[in-house]
Amino acid sequence: MKTTQKLSLAILMITALFVVSCDDDVEVRNTNELSPDLFFESLAQIEASANAAYAQLQNSGLYQRFGYILPDTFSDESESGGDPNFVTSFNFALTPSLEQTTRFWNNCYNGIGACNFVIEGEETMRSRLVGSDFTEGDIEDAVGQAHFLRGLYYFMLVRRYGGVPITVESGNTTKQRPRATVDQVYGLIINDLRLASNLLFTKGATERGRATRGAALGLLGKVYLFREMYDEAQATFAQITGYSLLPLEDYNDNFNDSGEFNDESMFEVSFNGDNTEDDLWSQTGIGVSEVTFHAQEYTGWGNLNPSNKLIAEFEENDPRLNAAILQDGVPFGPNNELIWNQGNIRWFKFSQLYDNPTVVQNGTTNARVLRFADVVLMQAEVELNLGNDSAAINFLNQIRERVEMPLYGTPEMDAAGFPVDTPTGIFNAIVHERMVELCGEQVRFDDLVRWNLDAQEITTNNAGISRGYNPDVHRLMPIPQVEIDTNPSISEADQNPGF
Repeated sequence: MKTTQKLSLAILMITALFVVSCDDDVEVRNTNELSPDLFFESLAQIEASANAAYAQLQNSGLYQRFGYILPDTFSDESESGGDPNFVTSFNFALTPSLEQTTRFWNNCYNGIGACNFVIEGEETMRSRLVGSDFTEGDIEDAVGQAHFLRGLYYFMLVRRYGGVPITVESGNTTKQRPRATVDQVYGLIINDLRLASNLLFTKGATERGRATRGAALGLLGKVYLFREMYDEAQATFAQITGYSLLPLEDYNDNFNDSGEFNDESMFEVSFNGDNTEDDLWSQTGIGVSEVTFHAQEYTGWGNLNPSNKLIAEFEENDPRLNAAILQDGVPFGPNNELIWNQGNIRWFKFSQLYDNPTVVQNGTTNARVLRFADVVLMQAEVELNLGNDSAAINFLNQIRERVEMPLYGTPEMDAAGFPVDTPTGIFNAIVHERMVELCGEQVRFDDLVRWNLDAQEITTNNAGISRGYNPDVHRLMPIPQVEIDTNPSISEADQNPGF
């Protein structure tokens, strides 16, 4: 049974305090001006405030829509199917006034405001602990969830925009605040995730769908890797317990409805198909959407398709190809009784076709933000950078063993063009494994950027036509024009280069 963050009147009251509407560019505030001092009188209110911090992940700027569109279209693993929402980002034609640019920013900051509300309320919660229906552990878990989610929101912001305004207060989240440096933003992220890893419950000790200690450690390790803090990443990843790679026969559970919250899953954004607004495609950010359009846009309409380059990257007989991509002859459906014969290529990952014969608009498949396979591959990369070649190969081979493919370091893989007898060879194997294992999971573009391979790899579309990628410009998105127009501490001079 799916677990989701349920919307209540309390969540609506909380969320409305931090929302900036991207339809009319005015701040939406609840007339009651809800304050942490007037809230947090019961466990239900504490849980409602924590739920509100998750809500923005489900809105159109993030995992309902643009949160997967933007990073996937930027990468070289995809090909635009022609829809304007995909063509613009695929061709790196974003502008400061575009909906994609603004919604992503707004949903992140709305989520940050909700996190700050919980964190600000910690003292109030503790003052009401005696005689209440909540415990010290409930308080720590709620505050830990808020720190985890704030770290996640800022991690999304810094990768897409670079340095952004930092706020640790609820309410009006960015006005009057200048852009912080990238280092300052990452400093906040690391601090938040460290705190979260010490406060959160472990997996299995809390409701499914909530952040856990393992999720915080996994995301913190990823941040350390991005910052080239390899010793810290190694020590952080080593603390993760309670997760495992699914066996090959259950591999598709990483991408379907029926396998949500499995032993490999570390953090997911939940969807159940319900809707709280009449216009599914234009969420205002007030409340949540329980609908994702991922399956409809990728699989149903083919607005973004796998690139020829990605398909060619898979080795012969790699079962991950048919688990990720639908080509003629690929089985699908509840019992694999149906065969794809549409004469086209579509994404299989995160579609409804694992469990159903058709794709419908109101998608229910959870977005997998972090899974253990990513952590294992990051561990390989960390060990390589620390000079531990043998350990790096061992982590890579955990991924290979799971899908029953030849192991690195064997004559078969050497002959296939993947020798690992040098650091360069191991790095090439890591690049290969991350592409085929994590394709369509919003990681490839950021991988290429941090490896400085983006200019080399993001070049042309399937027809060989240049995409116009410029790493001096397109590693970042433009700061939304509304932020420049309304924030006196940010001017046109603060806009990212090239926009």
